[in-house]
Amino acid sequence: MTLAVLNFDLSDPLLERLRQRFPQLTIERCPDKDALFAHLPQAEILMTFMQCSQKMLDAAPNLKWIQAISAGVDFLPLTEIRRRGILLTCGRGTSTIQMAEYAIAAMINLARNFHIMFRNQVQGQWERRVPQQEIYGATVGILGLGAIGAEIARRAAVMGMRVLGIRRAPAPMEGVAEVLGPEQMAEVFRQSDYVINLLPATPATQKVIDRKYFDLMKPTACFINMGRGATVNETDLIDVLRQKKIRGLVSDVYEVEPLPADSPLWTLENTILTPHVCGASPQYMARAVEIIEHNLKVYLARQGEIINRVDLAAGY
Repeated sequence: MTLAVLNFDLSDPLLERLRQRFPQLTIERCPDKDALFAHLPQAEILMTFMQCSQKMLDAAPNLKWIQAISAGVDFLPLTEIRRRGILLTCGRGTSTIQMAEYAIAAMINLARNFHIMFRNQVQGQWERRVPQQEIYGATVGILGLGAIGAEIARRAAVMGMRVLGIRRAPAPMEGVAEVLGPEQMAEVFRQSDYVINLLPATPATQKVIDRKYFDLMKPTACFINMGRGATVNETDLIDVLRQKKIRGLVSDVYEVEPLPADSPLWTLENTILTPHVCGASPQYMARAVEIIEHNLKVYLARQGEIINRVDLAAGY
């Protein structure tokens, strides 16, 4: 019987649902390291969330498929997975709704300067002169028009925003006024009132967003960082915020996580910081299981189309 090893905390009802729908599969939930490494030698399938090391791969000589339930896969040993010809699929789509809501909330918070008013509240200050703006009519630039970026674009367009976006293979998209290629990223920074970073972490995107792009932004523009912290030169970002070259920042991801206590980002008055939670939702696991069920059905029947297959050359 095919063995699937699951090394994330899946609730009993969802685990039982998988076992009932796939009786030809043995599914072992491994809550600790000892259980995991006891089952890896016989495992054909690994289902994981933000955990898969070279050591784990070495312990799993029969592994044919890894189903990650995160959208990003930069934490995986991609070179070794590619060398061994292991199928890799991800959880793209599990975070679409909640991350789109986070992005819209971030823009509204910045437009209304809620972060300033929250600080005034803590200090007991009644100050009505805090500037109030609208996102209606503003331009938002989205770096990465995947599933999440496309959902943000649709919602932003409905709210009266003009949407620009970067996509590896540009093509018309619902709600997007202009879809541009990666080589046109400067234009997005130049035109946008809000720039939303959703870029994946790959060798090609390491600190790709740096001072040369921040210097193109309007002084009234804001940066929203929701992709991967490794894609942004954080030193350059801190510099432009200190100098108030841009109006503000909302960030959920950082070069180092947890964000070090001595990071200047904590004390800058024009920042809103969240602790890598924009993808969190009580519906996350249920959505992940829907992806797992589809791919298990295709994988076991050897017919149909696997969804969320990762391009191992591109890294996402």
